[in-house]
Amino acid sequence: MKKSTKIIISVLAVILVGAIFFDVAFINNTKLSKSSKENTTVSQTTQSEQTTEPIYSDPIEAQAREMVKNMTLYEKVGQMLLYYIPKEEPLKKIARWQFGGYILFSRNFENSTPAQTRVEIGEYQKASKIPAFMAVDEEGGGVNRVSQFSQYRSEPFHAGITNYQKGGWQAVIDDAKDKSKFLLDLGINTVLAPDADVPYSRSDYIYSRAFSTDANAVSEYVSKTVSAMKEENFLSCVKHFPGYGNNTNTHTGSSVDTRSWDSFKERDLLPFEAGMKAGVAFVMVSHNIIDDFDKGVPASLSKKMHEYIRNDMNYDGIIVCDGLGMSGVKEYVGGDKGEVAVAAVIAGNDMLCATDVGVQLRAIVKAVNDGRIELSQIEDSVTRILMTKINYGLIEKE
Repeated sequence: MKKSTKIIISVLAVILVGAIFFDVAFINNTKLSKSSKENTTVSQTTQSEQTTEPIYSDPIEAQAREMVKNMTLYEKVGQMLLYYIPKEEPLKKIARWQFGGYILFSRNFENSTPAQTRVEIGEYQKASKIPAFMAVDEEGGGVNRVSQFSQYRSEPFHAGITNYQKGGWQAVIDDAKDKSKFLLDLGINTVLAPDADVPYSRSDYIYSRAFSTDANAVSEYVSKTVSAMKEENFLSCVKHFPGYGNNTNTHTGSSVDTRSWDSFKERDLLPFEAGMKAGVAFVMVSHNIIDDFDKGVPASLSKKMHEYIRNDMNYDGIIVCDGLGMSGVKEYVGGDKGEVAVAAVIAGNDMLCATDVGVQLRAIVKAVNDGRIELSQIEDSVTRILMTKINYGLIEKE
């Protein structure tokens, strides 16, 4: 072989190896979206600049990300707040706030009628630039915000176990579908149920709201309820992660659970796993302190707990914390209304059951501007919220 030919071959080999190395390096530096398992990235290079444009294989995520890109920081944080309908000037305040969702309580129905409720919620949605979650605690049994009033329903919704005792699993499914249709007819698109807690005995705080003391029975109940509601295009929420068990009421004070984390995995987590597999839209995290998992930190403010939900349980829906006005969480931050909201976001909650919204909204925005909270985390949370709204028809698909 001629010397010149050897030189040419050697040069070509160097060029080929370099090209391969460049391709591998480029591929390894391409990061997938944290909220999408199937995101790809396209790089467009010119002589003067290189730009990387994300292209999402999920068109729902692409639509949500585009919406987020055009929102102000205040609008993004606003989508993360779930707040009660104000008593005074509700329409005016909703138009100003533009929050992601609102919770209705008994007082919103006591002196009203179904027709009035439909009109009012319709007006609230018209005032919202992005359609809002309209949520209610309608668990059945002892917790009924709407059906307790006879002008809305001839009898309140029964507890899940009551339905099961009367007609087995089919009665549970029928009740879930009836409840979905009933609430959707009023303009309510979200129910903060089913309760996925597994108490130990009748003396436990959560017993009256739970389906059973048997984890497998509760799992079946949660799975069938969530699935039935999803078939009606109705949003549901399993609560109170990781499970109350025999813990005390966090509305009135701190509650420390001394059980082993292994016992949670063997028992309390099973109904939540069932709900996640059934496609539940929300997981609500309680303020219970699980010392064996994250000592001294309420679950709602525990980053470790939220990482467990995301990474170990592979849940990518909306995580929402229980009410931030509850004593069980306020005590942890010394009563600081703004700091409790900041801590809840840092922990990994996508939505907050907010209390003092003006203080909390500004505190979260400030924490982002100060670098305590990454903007990307806010945008990932809002993307999850908007994707859920698109998937359930609150926002029209493009």
